[in-house]
Amino acid sequence: MNRKRIASALLLVTTLSLAIIFTTARPVFAASVTLSPDQGKTGTTTHVSGAGFTASISYTVYFAYNTSHETRTSGTVATDGTISRLITVPEIPAGSYTVRVATSAESASDTFTVEPQLDLSKTSVVVGEQVTINGTGFRASRSVTIKFDNRTAQTTSTNSKGSFSVKFSIPESSYGSHEVTADDGTNRLSISISVKQSATISPKSGPVDTKLNVTGTGFRDDRPITITFDGDEVDTSPASVDTDEYGSFTASFQVPTCVNGTVEIVASDGKYTATAEFTIRAHIALDPVSANVGDTVSINGNGFRANRVIMLTFDNEEVGSIPATIRSDSLGCFEVDFTVPPSTSGIHEIRADDDAEVAEVNWTTLSTISLNPTGGPINAEVTIEGTGFGSNRVMAIEFDDDHVRTSATDAKGSFTTQFVVPELESGEYNVTASDSVTTAGAVFTVTTSIEVAPVTGHVGTTITVTGTGFAGAVTVKYDELVVATTTADTSGAFAISFNAPQSIHGHHTITVSGVINTIEAIFTMESDAPSTPTLLLPENGVRQGSRPSFSWGVVNDPSGVTYTLQIATDDSFNTLLLDKPGLTQFPYRLSHEEALRSTDSDAPYYWRVKVVDGASNESAWSTPRSFYVRFLPQWAIYVIIAAVAVAISVVATRSYYRRR
Repeated sequence: MNRKRIASALLLVTTLSLAIIFTTARPVFAASVTLSPDQGKTGTTTHVSGAGFTASISYTVYFAYNTSHETRTSGTVATDGTISRLITVPEIPAGSYTVRVATSAESASDTFTVEPQLDLSKTSVVVGEQVTINGTGFRASRSVTIKFDNRTAQTTSTNSKGSFSVKFSIPESSYGSHEVTADDGTNRLSISISVKQSATISPKSGPVDTKLNVTGTGFRDDRPITITFDGDEVDTSPASVDTDEYGSFTASFQVPTCVNGTVEIVASDGKYTATAEFTIRAHIALDPVSANVGDTVSINGNGFRANRVIMLTFDNEEVGSIPATIRSDSLGCFEVDFTVPPSTSGIHEIRADDDAEVAEVNWTTLSTISLNPTGGPINAEVTIEGTGFGSNRVMAIEFDDDHVRTSATDAKGSFTTQFVVPELESGEYNVTASDSVTTAGAVFTVTTSIEVAPVTGHVGTTITVTGTGFAGAVTVKYDELVVATTTADTSGAFAISFNAPQSIHGHHTITVSGVINTIEAIFTMESDAPSTPTLLLPENGVRQGSRPSFSWGVVNDPSGVTYTLQIATDDSFNTLLLDKPGLTQFPYRLSHEEALRSTDSDAPYYWRVKVVDGASNESAWSTPRSFYVRFLPQWAIYVIIAAVAVAISVVATRSYYRRR
């Protein structure tokens, strides 16, 4: 029994000894590790704390243990068996990773979850501005879609560490906060960005009257916009400007006249405003933009300094102006006229300079010629002047494409010379002057002319025709009748007379034809009707023989006259027995062929007369007269009647006595 107790005591002592030995070599509890925080984005600092480790020995912290992204850091366990270490989450894809702490004697682990993160290079932007978006903690090597609100703004891909960096432009959007989202198909993360209003102009500088385009973005949506220029509201195109659903608008307007310097343009939706600056440049405008030497050109200038003397030069030579002294007004504007100085053809520089601001414009001198006179007869001398041609050039002068003169320009491209009008038909002809590079033309009218005197008259009137611009033989016609011929002298002139032939009243053409030219004039034959004739014999209602004679009063007319006699059986002269025109003498007695038959006392004949002059003007008919035709005289008729009565009486008496 004692042996058993002794053995048990020895076993206990042995066990306690071993326990003491092992207690001095190992911790009392198992090792453990805790992460704080245990989730976050890459770059996050997490605290690794451990307990139950062997004191005073080395340890290693493995982040993303046993993966391709594993990182390590080392330290020494504290004397109390604890560890404490801050580590930074490396750039690795999203997911849960093992964080292991190991010594030569023991190890412990915890889990850290890497979350995706977005970062923007700018958080307050204007439409169109570029922004860089950086992403970490997304899946590795995956396509990422970047959206602005719900509109795709960019696409990219993550690298092997689940990171990306890409730029995108801010699309049209209204004022305020908007959401930018990155989505790799598994992870979707959003970040806010603020859009503010802005206004841009195009161009940013220019002269007065420049068409200025204004674009606004980032305003409130569906709002009316007011645009001011230098504090004054301007008329825009369109007349009413409103933002669209994205807070954007476009408009244009003309830069107002007479402003200078840098001007502020303000666009407002009633709450938010945006500004832009436009710089007015000195500018001159010419009217016309090309002209001839000696012409007047108007210049409008703006954008100069206020109240400054302006020097005006033409090819660096000062030119006179109206007014003589040019001065800008309080807004830097001026108006002036100048006369184009002698200058060669082509482009010249006109400059306005106030010693600070300079405006230049190219202006063109045109080639031109002038003729004096601009019309005349053949062989007339004409002076031709030309300006705007080349300097010291030979000039060829042509009349209707035929060379008539050679001349030369001076240093300023001007010339003066003369030529003689060639023998051509009357009409308009082109006269040209050419220096082989530049050609200018003018029109010359060859003025073949005639004068008719008088222009009105009667048959037999003496008509005198004079003419200029003819050559050689000259023929004069009255209508189609040749009435005179002559020959023009060396100067092309002639004069000839003829008597107006018998012709109808009204207008008649007098045609004068030379070897080259033909020209016409009008002569008007008088249209005054002659007087109505007075009937003389036979007297009204008398008896006549079968061939009576007719007489009437004389009618005088400068064109000469003839008479027309008519005899009819009725006073309306519907039934004519005789129509005798062209009578020049009277009394007129009827011929045997024209003898009249005897008529009853209730059926007289009627006669009348009218006058026709040499111009075919007719008088009115005379008042008709009547007459009778009987073959025996009145007394013979009475005798026959008496004889017949006596004979009847004798026969009756004899018959009576016989019966007795």
